[in-house]
Amino acid sequence: MPTAAPSRRFIIVDDSTIREARDRQEEKRPRKRARVVDSDDEDAPKKYERLEYEQKGPYERDPKFFKEDPSATCVVRVRDYMFKIHADLLSCCQIMSECLQDHVERYGMPTEERPFQCPYPTVEEYRAFLWALYATVEQLSEIAHDHADLERLSQIIKLNRKYDIPKMLDWVTDTVHRTATNAVFMESCSSASLTLLVEIAKENKYTKTLDAVVRKWCDRILNKSTPSVPAIQIADKYELQELGGVAYYVHVQDMLDRQTGFTEKGATQLRADPKLNNGQVMRLLTGYWSLVSLWERLRLKPIELPMAASCSAEAHVKCAATWERRCISAAGWKRILGINSADILALLACLRDQLSNDDDLKAATNPECRLAGLEALKALRTKTQAGLADHFFACV
Repeated sequence: MPTAAPSRRFIIVDDSTIREARDRQEEKRPRKRARVVDSDDEDAPKKYERLEYEQKGPYERDPKFFKEDPSATCVVRVRDYMFKIHADLLSCCQIMSECLQDHVERYGMPTEERPFQCPYPTVEEYRAFLWALYATVEQLSEIAHDHADLERLSQIIKLNRKYDIPKMLDWVTDTVHRTATNAVFMESCSSASLTLLVEIAKENKYTKTLDAVVRKWCDRILNKSTPSVPAIQIADKYELQELGGVAYYVHVQDMLDRQTGFTEKGATQLRADPKLNNGQVMRLLTGYWSLVSLWERLRLKPIELPMAASCSAEAHVKCAATWERRCISAAGWKRILGINSADILALLACLRDQLSNDDDLKAATNPECRLAGLEALKALRTKTQAGLADHFFACV
């Protein structure tokens, strides 16, 4: 007979509100707010009717793409900016090309007095689009080198949601992926760049790119070469469990290192990062409790020792007893006691290292059983790292 799910003790209403549950009905999370679509949204139409749309009012000439070249004869207005470009460049986009042709047939070539109206993209998107059109082959073959380059790629992708330009979309998709898999860039880029790469990959369903970014970001967090808070924020936004688990886990360790305030009676005064909201702080605290509880269980009841093929059932009883005794003893050694109880990955690695050099264990167990036990500890550590997100689920 199925067991009923336990009722929730606390409810995280949103990332700023935590309250106590009073009945099952209150556990239902509020419905998501209806999505509002504006002209910059990804759902903006890709087919445009040829209707007269005139942007009026003051404008500025774009400092880079209002070309003084006499052969640049096409004046385009985007929001409050004027661009003067070579008309043949717009042939890459069928919609723009057809609309420009309509304008020319009615009024002649676009001028500042009567420019070709392009109301759908933002100014930033159109600048990025023109950069790609005027770029050299060498420039187009390069990956992003800094955050500004990534921002430009992001703007080009956004414009491609509004205008169908297949070749440009293929190029920018490939460039983003090559950037996300470039070891040099990914090892040195900022958290802002990592965040932008995740946003681009998620919003455009670049699955392979997302996997590459998450793997590298996790490695950098574990190596302490990038802060954990930005990863927590983006992982919660897009429900990235692997990234969130590692980020929360490392932040717990960093948070413990920062706890330097104590009362006269020995109480620790918690110092949480001000960039984290209430829900995230709650997840950190429940994760800490869960990780400590896991280590306490393992410390008192070590994992079972697998029986090797060369060991008999009768002899393995002695191997298992020795294994359990030496594990419990090793958990109390000074080296392990120097690691905080929530750092389960460091504790398991240290325990395995201690047992691999334990002379009593070597003398009293079958060599193959001993090696199997050490491999089991290694496998447990790998499994625990893969499931870190489970510890930070918060209250149930």
